[in-house]
This record gives sequence, structure tokens and C-alpha cells, in this order.
Amino acid sequence: MTAEPRSVLILSTTPPLPRDYGNRNRVHQTVSLFRRMGFAVSFLLYPIDRDWAEEVPGYYRQLVESFDFFAIVPNSLKLHQNARGYHHGIDEWWDDNIAQQLTWLFQRKKFDVLFVNYTFFSKAFEYAPPGVVKVLDTHDLFSGRRELFAKFGVAPEFFYTSPERETAALDRADAVIAIKQSEAVALRALTARTVFSLPYWDDRSLDARPARRELKPYDHDRPFRLGFLGAHNSVNIVNLRRFLSVFARYVLLYDAPVEVIIAGNVCEGIPEDYPFARKLGFLDDAAEFYRAIDAVLIPLEFSTGIKIKVAEALARNVPVLATRDAFDGFKAYHPTQHAPTLHALCDIVVSAAYGDIPPHELAWATERSKLAAATAEERGFKELRGWIDASLGPVVRACRELLSCLDQRSQELGPDEVVERARTLSRDDSYRPLAGQCAHQICRRLGYPIGSWGLSQKIFQPDFDLQGQIKWINQQVVVTR
Repeated sequence: MTAEPRSVLILSTTPPLPRDYGNRNRVHQTVSLFRRMGFAVSFLLYPIDRDWAEEVPGYYRQLVESFDFFAIVPNSLKLHQNARGYHHGIDEWWDDNIAQQLTWLFQRKKFDVLFVNYTFFSKAFEYAPPGVVKVLDTHDLFSGRRELFAKFGVAPEFFYTSPERETAALDRADAVIAIKQSEAVALRALTARTVFSLPYWDDRSLDARPARRELKPYDHDRPFRLGFLGAHNSVNIVNLRRFLSVFARYVLLYDAPVEVIIAGNVCEGIPEDYPFARKLGFLDDAAEFYRAIDAVLIPLEFSTGIKIKVAEALARNVPVLATRDAFDGFKAYHPTQHAPTLHALCDIVVSAAYGDIPPHELAWATERSKLAAATAEERGFKELRGWIDASLGPVVRACRELLSCLDQRSQELGPDEVVERARTLSRDDSYRPLAGQCAHQICRRLGYPIGSWGLSQKIFQPDFDLQGQIKWINQQVVVTR
């Protein structure tokens, strides 16, 4: 008899396809990782993207067919609401329609893991039954966001909250995922929960072009073509407008043979026209865009999260000319990848256009950063997978049974807390009268032979190692089977 696969329910504001936005690529990444672990994947979509505002997109059918279970949670609130106060309350965007759907679904399907995208939906964890492992993918840091925008004279947008409120949200999860190492450090300062760094990497079999290593002269008939592909948000708009304004002076001063090709909905927020810039608007397919450019330009002075477009470019063997902020989350191997200022980035662009930066250096740096990004993702996935396997494994299950036998509340405890609490109690000899009862309950619920290898004689001794004993018993059971 084949055992049922483990199952995960994913809650998200954006679908994993089509992969035309950065956050969709991130969701696709985590969906793919659960499938690699052999999970049956179900998906609840609370859509806040523009293409769901007035119609059901054509790709809805593909979504339905992609999951073990798929459902749309209708919006009953106005989307993207501004904060009622100085910061958003952590549940200010929460919709009770989500709660109703979760309650209904948990009554009808068993899930091992509830995986929530975005901190502002962490309230979903309150509806998970006991024993369900709760994992939060933050995507971004939301505390300090308003203050960061204000530093650059930009009005806050999307969601922003205080550190105290973000901590309350993080503490609802059993484990928290950061999209880059620097944010993992910040999250660990906010919560005692287990925090993983799982950087984004583009896993698609892309039409990667051959690395361009030959020195190619550029002129005004065939300029050095830089590409910027981005969504319509203030981070992209403000940073790109600032770069174009600064770079216009460099074009005049150096007569630089450079063309900046701008694609995506960000074009709607760039009213200025420059003789060296061309706006393409939204692209259904970015493949031709990447083939047409010589390098990707990412001129961000400020941002949050990780720049998915960096990974897309690296995966296609397209060099990335970026500021330090834009490349954060990826390993830089060349000054062109982490310019300290916009002016430094402009100098780099002019130098590359005139051949002062050899193409083979850009190709080498691209390949090295590409390899480092893929390695970082795999390392993060391995750590997350190990934690999930352990959280659903016999040790945590045995620890929960022990706490149940001792009438200790464990519903609100995460896997790590359950193990720590059970470890302490399993060494408390005042519980010796309950040794037989607890050993029997553990063995029965885990499918071990009753009285497995003297568990009832060993438990509640001062030096007892519950975790080690359960691992050992599990190995014996596997061998005897």
C-alpha cells in the first residue's frame, strides 16, 4: 500500500504563472521546491494584481490544472489600502473571506504544511489545525519601509508597518523565510523563530545566449544597448527617472553611444522622453528583449527585497550593470555589478560603451555570479527541506505525543519548541509513574511495536535522550520491516 504524499497548502496574493512579474517568479520558485520534496500542492489565491481586477484571466484554467486543489478567494475589501495610521496594522489587509476559505478547507482536507506568502497574511496561521507546520515567506521587510522611502523623498506605497507589528506577525509562524541574507539577519533580530535565507534563482531552461567575449565597437549607428525591465511601482519609477536625469548629462558630455531600452509597466511612470531612451511598454514575452540588449541596467539607490530581474539576466548570460543596492542578495565579482552611486554607474556605462571594460570581464563576472546564485538557492533549499522533514518526522511527532500524555498544551508550539519542551519533560523523574502510559501512547501513534526496545524503562530518567532514542527506534523499525 502506497502512503499518501505529504501535502502543502499555499496562500498567496499572486499566482505562480504566468511568470511575468518578480513576485510571481518567487511564488513559482517555492511551489517548485515543494514539488521537488514530493508534496501534493494546493493553492489559495487572494488576487491583488491588476489583471484580476475586472475579469478572470485566460490562464485561470492552467492554474486549476496545476494543483491538487486550487481556489480563488474573492476580495471583500478595497485592495492596496493606505495605512489608517502612521504604519499599517499587521492585519489591516486581512480579509475574513480568507478565514472562511481556510476553515472550510481544513475541515475537508488534511495538510502537513501551511505556507503563507507575505507577512501581512500571517493571520492565516491562526486557522491551521494543531500539528500543521507553519512557514512564512516574507518576500520583503515591511518594517522600516516607510522610513526608507522617506529618506529618498518618496511617499510610502504598498504595505509598511512597525518592527513591533512585524514581530507579532513573524511569531505566528514556525519558520520564516527571507529572500536574501541581509534580510535574514534583520528578521532574526525581530523574532526567535527559525529563519532561513532562500535567495531567488531562475530555474527555467532559458534561451541563454552565448557569452559575448569579443571586443565590439559601439557607435551611434549601433549603440551599447542597456535594458531595464520592470513593473509599475515607485521603487522602479523613482530610481529609473533619477538615473535617466543624471545619465542625460553624461550623454551630452561624452557623446556616449548608448541606448537605454525600457520595458514593462514601469514605462507608464516615465513621462520624460530622452533621445537615448526607448520605451517598449508591457511585454508578453521578454525573450526578444534580452536577446536585443548588451547588458541589463538596474540603477536602484534604494529598494527592498531582492531584484528578480538580476537573476533573470544572469540566467540568460546577460551582464548586469547595477548599483550596490540593486545587486544585494547576489554575489558581485566585478565593479560593474555593485556601483556605489548613480554617478559611478554612469561612469561604468560610458566606459563599457567605449570599450574600456573588456567584454570577457563582464562575461566572466556574469558566469561567476550565476553559479553563486544557483549554489545559494540550493543551499537554502537544503536547509529548509531538512527542517521541514524533521518537523514532520518521528521525533517531533513523538514529542507531541509525550506532551499530550502529560496534559501539556502544544497546539500553539512550533516544532522546535515542541522538541525543546519534550526534551526537558522527558528527563523529569517526577513523571516516572506515567512512563508506561506515555511510552505506549508514543509507540501506538507512531506505529512502533508496543514497548519498543525498552522505551518505558528509559523515559523520565535524568540523562534520557528522547530525540536520540526515537531516531534509534525508527531505524530499528525500518530494518525489521
